[in-house]
Amino acid sequence: MFKVVIDSVILTLCDPETPIALMQSADNEEVRNWITFHTGAPIVSAADAHFAVGAWTEMMPLKQFRQGTPEFPDRSATLIIECEKLEQSGAFLRGPGIKETNRFSLPNLEAFQRNSELFPLGVDFLFCAGSQVAGLPRTTKVSEV
Repeated sequence: MFKVVIDSVILTLCDPETPIALMQSADNEEVRNWITFHTGAPIVSAADAHFAVGAWTEMMPLKQFRQGTPEFPDRSATLIIECEKLEQSGAFLRGPGIKETNRFSLPNLEAFQRNSELFPLGVDFLFCAGSQVAGLPRTTKVSEV
């Protein structure tokens, strides 16, 4: 099964009207049965998912997920990414919800920058490690300095 924090995120966000994609590292019969029983969320392909769960490398390319449309930018996917740990180091973050700047260790700076450039389209991210969750919406500006 998932780590407790991912279970909690799925229970909070998913229901029978929010399709979820399980990437290879998260896709097995036990997980499928748990999601079906607890949320009723349909399990679908990456292209049809409102949410996707898996490792960062499985999320590439980001364009495989719903990006929203100019008329409905909110119809994009949120990627729930399982990490070993979350660290306040590395890239600088700016944007709504961040007082001035913050730092966060990102697996691929360029992918986040490209995603942010698509705003109001693009995907959103929830990084999960242990009992921690860090959310990075597509409005977040990411830089090295």
